[in-house]
Amino acid sequence: MRWGGRGTIPALDLAAALAMVATAWLVGRQYAPTSWGADPVAYGLTAVVFLPFALRRRAPVLVLATSTAALAVFLALGYVQLALNFWGPVLLLYTVAALRPPRTTAACTAAVALTLLWAALVTGLPWYIAMAEAVVIPAVAWAMGNVGRELALRNRQLAVLTERLRTEQELRTERALTEERLRIARELHDVVAHHMSVIAVQTGLAKYVFDDDPPTARAAVDTIGATSREALREMRRLLMVLRTDDEPGDTALTLAHLPELVERTRAAGLPVTLDLAPPEVERLPPGLQLCAYRVVQEALTNVIKHAGLAATAVRVRREADRLTVRVANEPGPPSTGDAGTGHGLLTMTERAALYQGTLSAGPRADGGFVVELTLPITPDEKAPTI
Repeated sequence: MRWGGRGTIPALDLAAALAMVATAWLVGRQYAPTSWGADPVAYGLTAVVFLPFALRRRAPVLVLATSTAALAVFLALGYVQLALNFWGPVLLLYTVAALRPPRTTAACTAAVALTLLWAALVTGLPWYIAMAEAVVIPAVAWAMGNVGRELALRNRQLAVLTERLRTEQELRTERALTEERLRIARELHDVVAHHMSVIAVQTGLAKYVFDDDPPTARAAVDTIGATSREALREMRRLLMVLRTDDEPGDTALTLAHLPELVERTRAAGLPVTLDLAPPEVERLPPGLQLCAYRVVQEALTNVIKHAGLAATAVRVRREADRLTVRVANEPGPPSTGDAGTGHGLLTMTERAALYQGTLSAGPRADGGFVVELTLPITPDEKAPTI
Protein backbone atom coordinates (compact mmCIF):
# COMPACT_ATOMS: atom_id res chain seq x y z
CA MET A 1 0.00 0.00 0.00
CA ARG A 2 2.83 2.39 -0.80
CA TRP A 3 2.34 5.46 -2.89
CA GLY A 4 3.60 4.79 -6.38
CA GLY A 5 4.16 8.38 -7.57
CA ARG A 6 3.83 12.01 -6.52
CA GLY A 7 2.00 13.51 -9.47
CA THR A 8 -0.53 10.82 -10.36
CA ILE A 9 -3.48 9.08 -8.71
CA PRO A 10 -3.48 5.26 -8.88
CA ALA A 11 -6.22 4.22 -11.30
CA LEU A 12 -7.35 1.43 -8.98
CA ASP A 13 -7.89 3.81 -6.06
CA LEU A 14 -9.78 6.29 -8.25
CA ALA A 15 -11.98 3.53 -9.63
CA ALA A 16 -12.67 2.22 -6.12
CA ALA A 17 -13.60 5.71 -4.87
CA LEU A 18 -16.01 6.29 -7.77
CA ALA A 19 -17.55 2.82 -7.30
CA MET A 20 -18.13 3.45 -3.57
CA VAL A 21 -19.73 6.84 -4.27
CA ALA A 22 -22.08 5.33 -6.86
CA THR A 23 -22.97 2.42 -4.56
CA ALA A 24 -23.64 4.73 -1.57
CA TRP A 25 -25.83 6.99 -3.73
CA LEU A 26 -27.83 4.01 -4.96
CA VAL A 27 -28.37 2.64 -1.43
CA GLY A 28 -29.30 6.07 -0.06
CA ARG A 29 -31.78 6.69 -2.89
CA GLN A 30 -33.56 3.31 -2.67
CA TYR A 31 -33.39 2.74 1.08
CA ALA A 32 -36.85 2.23 2.59
CA PRO A 33 -38.69 3.77 4.31
CA THR A 34 -36.52 6.92 4.54
CA SER A 35 -34.57 7.47 1.32
CA TRP A 36 -32.69 10.62 0.46
CA GLY A 37 -34.91 11.31 -2.49
CA ALA A 38 -33.47 14.15 -4.55
CA ASP A 39 -31.63 15.92 -1.71
CA PRO A 40 -28.39 17.27 -3.28
CA VAL A 41 -26.76 17.91 0.10
CA ALA A 42 -26.93 14.23 1.07
CA TYR A 43 -25.41 13.18 -2.25
CA GLY A 44 -22.73 15.85 -2.06
CA LEU A 45 -21.66 14.99 1.48
CA THR A 46 -21.63 11.29 0.54
CA ALA A 47 -19.30 12.10 -2.35
CA VAL A 48 -16.99 13.99 0.06
CA VAL A 49 -16.99 10.95 2.38
CA PHE A 50 -15.79 8.51 -0.32
CA LEU A 51 -13.99 10.48 -3.05
CA PRO A 52 -10.88 11.23 -0.88
CA PHE A 53 -10.28 7.47 -1.00
CA ALA A 54 -8.51 8.08 -4.33
CA LEU A 55 -5.72 9.97 -2.46
CA ARG A 56 -5.41 7.56 0.47
CA ARG A 57 -1.84 6.48 -0.41
CA ARG A 58 -0.57 10.03 -0.75
CA ALA A 59 -2.00 11.66 2.40
CA PRO A 60 -3.82 9.00 4.44
CA VAL A 61 -4.27 11.08 7.63
CA LEU A 62 -5.60 14.14 5.78
CA VAL A 63 -7.91 11.97 3.70
CA LEU A 64 -9.27 10.26 6.83
CA ALA A 65 -9.84 13.64 8.50
CA THR A 66 -11.73 14.91 5.44
CA SER A 67 -13.93 11.83 5.23
CA THR A 68 -14.66 11.80 8.97
CA ALA A 69 -15.46 15.53 8.96
CA ALA A 70 -17.87 15.06 6.02
CA LEU A 71 -19.63 12.25 7.96
CA ALA A 72 -19.84 14.47 11.07
CA VAL A 73 -21.43 17.29 9.02
CA PHE A 74 -23.81 14.73 7.51
CA LEU A 75 -24.90 13.74 11.03
CA ALA A 76 -25.05 17.31 12.28
CA LEU A 77 -27.50 18.22 9.53
CA GLY A 78 -29.91 15.62 10.91
CA TYR A 79 -29.60 12.81 8.39
CA VAL A 80 -30.54 9.57 10.12
CA GLN A 81 -30.34 7.37 7.04
CA LEU A 82 -26.58 6.77 6.74
CA ALA A 83 -26.63 4.34 3.79
CA LEU A 84 -22.95 3.24 3.54
CA ASN A 85 -21.36 6.51 4.65
CA PHE A 86 -19.98 5.25 7.98
CA TRP A 87 -17.78 2.75 6.06
CA GLY A 88 -15.75 5.57 4.48
CA PRO A 89 -13.80 6.51 7.65
CA VAL A 90 -13.49 2.81 8.61
CA LEU A 91 -11.80 1.87 5.34
CA LEU A 92 -9.54 4.90 5.50
CA LEU A 93 -8.62 4.05 9.10
CA TYR A 94 -7.32 0.73 7.78
CA THR A 95 -5.16 2.66 5.30
CA VAL A 96 -3.78 4.92 8.05
CA ALA A 97 -2.94 1.88 10.21
CA ALA A 98 -1.15 0.26 7.28
CA LEU A 99 0.94 3.32 6.40
CA ARG A 100 1.50 5.26 9.61
CA PRO A 101 2.98 4.43 13.06
CA PRO A 102 0.73 3.28 15.92
CA ARG A 103 0.77 6.64 17.72
CA THR A 104 -0.75 8.42 14.73
CA THR A 105 -3.18 5.56 14.17
CA ALA A 106 -4.37 5.73 17.81
CA ALA A 107 -5.44 9.37 17.48
CA CYS A 108 -7.22 8.63 14.20
CA THR A 109 -8.95 5.61 15.75
CA ALA A 110 -10.30 7.72 18.62
CA ALA A 111 -11.78 10.26 16.18
CA VAL A 112 -13.40 7.55 14.07
CA ALA A 113 -14.77 5.76 17.16
CA LEU A 114 -16.46 8.92 18.44
CA THR A 115 -17.97 9.59 15.02
CA LEU A 116 -19.27 6.03 14.72
CA LEU A 117 -20.73 6.23 18.22
CA TRP A 118 -22.60 9.42 17.26
CA ALA A 119 -23.83 7.77 14.03
CA ALA A 120 -25.10 4.71 15.93
CA LEU A 121 -26.95 6.82 18.47
CA VAL A 122 -28.47 9.00 15.73
CA THR A 123 -29.90 5.95 13.99
CA GLY A 124 -31.64 4.90 17.20
CA LEU A 125 -29.53 1.90 18.20
CA PRO A 126 -29.35 0.97 21.92
CA TRP A 127 -26.42 2.53 23.69
CA TYR A 128 -24.66 -0.80 24.33
CA ILE A 129 -24.88 -1.76 20.65
CA ALA A 130 -23.69 1.71 19.71
CA MET A 131 -20.72 1.33 22.09
CA ALA A 132 -19.90 -2.09 20.68
CA GLU A 133 -19.90 -0.80 17.09
CA ALA A 134 -17.83 2.23 18.06
CA VAL A 135 -15.17 0.01 19.69
CA VAL A 136 -15.14 -3.21 17.69
CA ILE A 137 -15.26 -1.87 14.12
CA PRO A 138 -12.38 0.67 14.51
CA ALA A 139 -10.36 -1.87 16.51
CA VAL A 140 -10.69 -4.48 13.75
CA ALA A 141 -9.73 -1.90 11.09
CA TRP A 142 -6.69 -0.84 13.16
CA ALA A 143 -5.59 -4.43 13.79
CA MET A 144 -5.84 -5.46 10.14
CA GLY A 145 -4.03 -2.35 8.96
CA ASN A 146 -1.31 -2.76 11.59
CA VAL A 147 -0.73 -6.35 10.47
CA GLY A 148 -0.26 -5.10 6.90
CA ARG A 149 2.16 -2.41 8.09
CA GLU A 150 4.25 -4.92 10.06
CA LEU A 151 4.33 -7.31 7.12
CA ALA A 152 5.48 -4.50 4.82
CA LEU A 153 8.15 -3.52 7.36
CA ARG A 154 9.37 -7.09 7.65
CA ASN A 155 9.45 -7.41 3.87
CA ARG A 156 11.62 -4.32 3.66
CA GLN A 157 13.90 -5.65 6.38
CA LEU A 158 14.05 -8.98 4.60
CA ALA A 159 14.98 -7.22 1.37
CA VAL A 160 17.79 -5.39 3.18
CA LEU A 161 19.03 -8.61 4.78
CA THR A 162 18.85 -10.40 1.43
CA GLU A 163 20.93 -7.69 -0.19
CA ARG A 164 23.40 -7.84 2.70
CA LEU A 165 23.66 -11.62 2.41
CA ARG A 166 24.19 -11.31 -1.34
CA THR A 167 26.99 -8.81 -0.75
CA GLU A 168 28.57 -11.04 1.90
CA GLN A 169 28.31 -14.02 -0.41
CA GLU A 170 30.08 -12.07 -3.15
CA LEU A 171 32.80 -11.10 -0.68
CA ARG A 172 33.20 -14.71 0.44
CA THR A 173 33.39 -15.82 -3.18
CA GLU A 174 36.05 -13.21 -3.94
CA ARG A 175 37.96 -14.22 -0.81
CA ALA A 176 37.77 -17.88 -1.81
CA LEU A 177 39.02 -17.03 -5.29
CA THR A 178 41.89 -15.04 -3.81
CA GLU A 179 42.83 -17.91 -1.51
CA GLU A 180 42.66 -20.33 -4.43
CA ARG A 181 44.95 -18.08 -6.48
CA LEU A 182 47.41 -17.99 -3.57
CA ARG A 183 47.27 -21.77 -3.29
CA ILE A 184 47.90 -22.14 -7.02
CA ALA A 185 50.77 -19.68 -6.74
CA ARG A 186 52.34 -21.74 -3.94
CA GLU A 187 51.89 -24.92 -5.97
CA LEU A 188 53.54 -23.30 -8.98
CA HIS A 189 56.35 -22.05 -6.77
CA ASP A 190 57.00 -25.56 -5.48
CA VAL A 191 56.94 -27.12 -8.94
CA VAL A 192 59.14 -24.51 -10.57
CA ALA A 193 61.57 -24.20 -7.64
CA HIS A 194 62.20 -27.94 -7.37
CA HIS A 195 62.62 -28.68 -11.05
CA MET A 196 64.60 -25.54 -11.78
CA SER A 197 66.98 -26.40 -8.96
CA VAL A 198 67.56 -29.84 -10.47
CA ILE A 199 68.02 -28.31 -13.92
CA ALA A 200 70.49 -25.76 -12.55
CA VAL A 201 72.60 -28.46 -10.88
CA GLN A 202 72.59 -30.66 -13.97
CA THR A 203 73.40 -27.70 -16.22
CA GLY A 204 76.43 -26.89 -14.07
CA LEU A 205 77.51 -30.53 -14.13
CA ALA A 206 77.11 -30.81 -17.90
CA LYS A 207 79.12 -27.63 -18.43
CA TYR A 208 81.86 -28.88 -16.10
CA VAL A 209 82.34 -32.27 -17.78
CA PHE A 210 81.26 -31.33 -21.30
CA ASP A 211 84.75 -31.74 -22.81
CA ASP A 212 86.28 -34.33 -20.45
CA ASP A 213 83.38 -36.73 -19.91
CA PRO A 214 80.82 -36.60 -22.75
CA PRO A 215 78.73 -39.57 -21.46
CA THR A 216 78.22 -37.85 -18.10
CA ALA A 217 77.38 -34.59 -19.85
CA ARG A 218 74.94 -36.41 -22.09
CA ALA A 219 73.30 -38.04 -19.06
CA ALA A 220 73.01 -34.63 -17.39
CA VAL A 221 71.34 -33.22 -20.52
CA ASP A 222 68.94 -36.17 -20.56
CA THR A 223 68.09 -35.50 -16.92
CA ILE A 224 67.49 -31.84 -17.76
CA GLY A 225 65.09 -32.84 -20.52
CA ALA A 226 63.23 -35.35 -18.35
CA THR A 227 62.98 -32.86 -15.48
CA SER A 228 61.71 -30.13 -17.79
CA ARG A 229 59.03 -32.42 -19.21
CA GLU A 230 57.98 -33.51 -15.73
CA ALA A 231 57.74 -29.86 -14.65
CA LEU A 232 55.51 -29.10 -17.62
CA ARG A 233 53.30 -32.09 -16.83
CA GLU A 234 52.89 -31.05 -13.20
CA MET A 235 52.14 -27.46 -14.18
CA ARG A 236 49.60 -28.70 -16.72
CA ARG A 237 47.91 -30.90 -14.11
CA LEU A 238 47.82 -27.99 -11.71
CA LEU A 239 46.38 -25.52 -14.19
CA MET A 240 43.76 -28.03 -15.35
CA VAL A 241 42.17 -27.71 -11.92
CA LEU A 242 41.16 -24.17 -12.87
CA ARG A 243 39.32 -25.11 -16.04
CA THR A 244 37.82 -28.57 -15.59
CA ASP A 245 35.09 -30.10 -13.48
CA ASP A 246 36.62 -33.58 -13.50
CA GLU A 247 37.42 -35.43 -10.32
CA PRO A 248 40.47 -33.93 -8.58
CA GLY A 249 42.01 -37.36 -8.04
CA ASP A 250 43.40 -37.33 -11.58
CA THR A 251 45.36 -34.14 -10.99
CA ALA A 252 46.40 -34.33 -7.30
CA LEU A 253 49.82 -35.60 -6.28
CA THR A 254 49.88 -38.20 -3.50
CA LEU A 255 52.48 -40.05 -1.47
CA ALA A 256 52.40 -42.76 -4.12
CA HIS A 257 54.30 -40.30 -6.34
CA LEU A 258 57.22 -40.00 -3.89
CA PRO A 259 59.26 -42.80 -5.52
CA GLU A 260 59.11 -40.94 -8.84
CA LEU A 261 60.23 -37.74 -7.12
CA VAL A 262 63.11 -39.56 -5.43
CA GLU A 263 64.19 -41.18 -8.71
CA ARG A 264 64.28 -37.82 -10.46
CA THR A 265 66.28 -36.36 -7.60
CA ARG A 266 68.73 -39.27 -7.73
CA ALA A 267 69.08 -38.70 -11.47
CA ALA A 268 70.05 -35.12 -10.66
CA GLY A 269 72.95 -36.47 -8.59
CA LEU A 270 71.56 -36.21 -5.08
CA PRO A 271 71.86 -39.52 -3.19
CA VAL A 272 68.42 -40.01 -1.65
CA THR A 273 66.91 -42.96 0.19
CA LEU A 274 63.18 -43.39 0.70
CA ASP A 275 61.56 -45.28 3.58
CA LEU A 276 57.85 -45.51 2.74
CA ALA A 277 55.17 -48.13 3.39
CA PRO A 278 52.53 -47.38 0.72
CA PRO A 279 49.69 -49.54 2.15
CA GLU A 280 49.85 -47.55 5.38
CA VAL A 281 49.46 -44.17 3.72
CA GLU A 282 47.51 -44.73 0.50
CA ARG A 283 44.16 -44.44 2.30
CA LEU A 284 44.86 -41.01 3.75
CA PRO A 285 42.87 -38.03 2.40
CA PRO A 286 44.28 -36.61 -0.87
CA GLY A 287 44.83 -33.16 0.66
CA LEU A 288 46.89 -34.61 3.48
CA GLN A 289 48.99 -36.62 1.04
CA LEU A 290 49.52 -33.60 -1.21
CA CYS A 291 50.72 -31.58 1.79
CA ALA A 292 53.26 -34.27 2.73
CA TYR A 293 54.42 -34.67 -0.89
CA ARG A 294 55.01 -30.93 -1.29
CA VAL A 295 56.96 -30.73 1.96
CA VAL A 296 59.26 -33.54 0.82
CA GLN A 297 59.68 -31.88 -2.57
CA GLU A 298 60.51 -28.51 -1.02
CA ALA A 299 62.90 -30.09 1.48
CA LEU A 300 64.82 -31.90 -1.30
CA THR A 301 64.96 -28.66 -3.27
CA ASN A 302 66.48 -26.92 -0.25
CA VAL A 303 69.07 -29.69 0.10
CA ILE A 304 70.17 -29.17 -3.50
CA LYS A 305 70.28 -25.41 -3.02
CA HIS A 306 72.03 -25.25 0.32
CA ALA A 307 73.88 -28.56 0.91
CA GLY A 308 74.97 -29.56 -2.55
CA LEU A 309 74.80 -33.30 -3.21
CA ALA A 310 74.74 -34.36 0.45
CA ALA A 311 73.27 -37.76 1.24
CA THR A 312 69.62 -37.41 2.21
CA ALA A 313 67.09 -39.76 3.83
CA VAL A 314 63.34 -39.45 3.47
CA ARG A 315 61.15 -41.35 5.92
CA VAL A 316 57.34 -41.42 5.92
CA ARG A 317 55.50 -43.07 8.79
CA ARG A 318 51.82 -43.37 9.56
CA GLU A 319 50.99 -43.89 13.22
CA ALA A 320 47.64 -44.33 14.95
CA ASP A 321 46.78 -40.64 15.08
CA ARG A 322 49.37 -38.86 12.97
CA LEU A 323 51.46 -38.88 9.83
CA THR A 324 55.17 -38.11 10.24
CA VAL A 325 57.48 -37.08 7.41
CA ARG A 326 61.20 -36.63 8.05
CA VAL A 327 63.81 -35.40 5.56
CA ALA A 328 67.37 -35.34 6.91
CA ASN A 329 70.59 -34.68 5.01
CA GLU A 330 74.22 -35.24 5.92
CA PRO A 331 76.60 -32.28 6.05
CA GLY A 332 77.95 -31.32 2.66
CA PRO A 333 79.61 -28.48 0.80
CA PRO A 334 77.34 -25.51 0.17
CA SER A 335 75.89 -25.12 -3.29
CA THR A 336 77.26 -22.43 -5.56
CA GLY A 337 73.76 -21.63 -6.83
CA ASP A 338 71.40 -18.88 -5.69
CA ALA A 339 70.50 -19.19 -2.03
CA GLY A 340 66.91 -18.20 -2.79
CA THR A 341 64.54 -15.92 -0.92
CA GLY A 342 63.94 -18.14 2.11
CA HIS A 343 60.27 -18.72 1.30
CA GLY A 344 60.62 -22.51 1.30
CA LEU A 345 60.38 -23.05 5.05
CA LEU A 346 57.58 -20.49 5.29
CA THR A 347 55.62 -22.30 2.58
CA MET A 348 56.08 -25.65 4.30
CA THR A 349 54.97 -24.19 7.64
CA GLU A 350 51.85 -22.71 6.04
CA ARG A 351 51.02 -26.04 4.44
CA ALA A 352 51.31 -27.81 7.78
CA ALA A 353 49.09 -25.20 9.47
CA LEU A 354 46.34 -25.78 6.89
CA TYR A 355 45.96 -29.31 8.28
CA GLN A 356 46.53 -28.39 11.96
CA GLY A 357 49.99 -29.90 11.73
CA THR A 358 53.44 -28.77 12.86
CA LEU A 359 56.73 -28.44 11.04
CA SER A 360 60.16 -28.23 12.61
CA ALA A 361 63.34 -27.47 10.71
CA GLY A 362 66.86 -26.93 11.94
CA PRO A 363 70.48 -28.01 11.85
CA ARG A 364 71.65 -31.31 13.34
CA ALA A 365 74.53 -31.71 15.73
CA ASP A 366 76.73 -33.26 13.03
CA GLY A 367 76.25 -30.28 10.72
CA GLY A 368 73.41 -31.66 8.61
CA PHE A 369 69.84 -30.42 8.45
CA VAL A 370 66.49 -32.03 9.25
CA VAL A 371 62.92 -31.15 8.37
CA GLU A 372 60.13 -32.98 10.20
CA LEU A 373 56.42 -32.66 9.43
CA THR A 374 53.68 -33.98 11.73
CA LEU A 375 50.07 -34.05 10.53
CA PRO A 376 47.24 -35.20 12.83
CA ILE A 377 44.87 -37.88 11.53
CA THR A 378 41.28 -37.44 12.69
CA PRO A 379 39.05 -40.48 13.32
CA ASP A 380 37.19 -39.86 10.05
CA GLU A 381 40.47 -39.82 8.14
CA LYS A 382 41.54 -43.18 9.56
CA ALA A 383 38.70 -45.02 7.85
CA PRO A 384 39.54 -46.43 4.42
CA THR A 385 38.05 -44.65 1.45
CA ILE A 386 35.84 -46.54 -0.95
